[in-house]
Amino acid sequence: MKLVLLSGGSGRRLWPFSNNTRSKQFLKFLEVGSGEKKSMLQRVWSQLESVNLTESTVIATSKIQCDMIYNQIGGDVPLVIEPERRDTFPAIALAASYLYSVEKVSLNEVITVIPVDPYVDNTFFNKIKEFESLFSTTDAELALIGVKPTYPSTKYGYIVPENQNNDKQYMSVKYFVEKPSEVKAQELIDQNALWNCGVFAFRLSYLIDIIQKLQLPTQFEELYSVYQNLPKNSFDYEVVEKAKRIVALSYEGYWKDLGTWETLTQEMTTNQIGKGMIDDSSINTHLVNELDIPVTIIGVKDIIVAASSEGILVADKASSSKIKEFINNVKQPPMYEE
Repeated sequence: MKLVLLSGGSGRRLWPFSNNTRSKQFLKFLEVGSGEKKSMLQRVWSQLESVNLTESTVIATSKIQCDMIYNQIGGDVPLVIEPERRDTFPAIALAASYLYSVEKVSLNEVITVIPVDPYVDNTFFNKIKEFESLFSTTDAELALIGVKPTYPSTKYGYIVPENQNNDKQYMSVKYFVEKPSEVKAQELIDQNALWNCGVFAFRLSYLIDIIQKLQLPTQFEELYSVYQNLPKNSFDYEVVEKAKRIVALSYEGYWKDLGTWETLTQEMTTNQIGKGMIDDSSINTHLVNELDIPVTIIGVKDIIVAASSEGILVADKASSSKIKEFINNVKQPPMYEE
């Protein structure tokens, strides 16, 4: 099995710390046992090492993120570098052509695509290893991992099963629902639906066939040179929604998407990073300050204050994800680069 780690997004919901260069997966906010702070990328890479999967992994990324990756996990990591940012389908297609034509991976090989930022325990990566046996025992075109929901979340997509296989090792997928209302989410949970965590697996031949049907080259250098001709679509839209036979494995361990200040601060071991002070009357409030000036917070509840050279954010945590809407049209160049 080969793994493709997707590390191309900017994670703008963590503004003002994340931008096109220093994306959310590079922010060192997560504390490990020694007290040292690690980024999402460093944490996931160390987990892949612990289950012996790094040797099978390539990272799909953009040009402007290469230095950050090499700085955080070393210069020996194989990168598949997009000539320009498009979307997840082009990035995955380019990685597939690299594995096929450069690494000479067999068309029968199982390829698993993983986002770079899941907050999980090591059992999640052991679950990924089950994809190989799953493809050998089913006629599936695609396989996914779904997380067993712990509450009716409106923030995640849901995988709705057709039926549960008798041996309970996998389920056939009927359809998907994207970010439902809380009432609808509870109905889906009652139907044994799973949270979609953005993990896909397929045989290499399946994606190479799709590239050929789009009348695009399968050789890496040739596909790279016409990258602008690939559909600027998500992998979900271009591949998943068109697949006829999809199965899913159920994962019941810990999983969280750390894509907003609300979810990220839930996993931080301290409520303050950088200069400043939070008084005792402030409840569930976090300060993340990269500036060389103190920030003082008094008498507030459920607030994130984030200050960097990009700007300053003061937000209710539950509403902090709306920042993406406010900065979509901001054309300011990144103030932090590596």
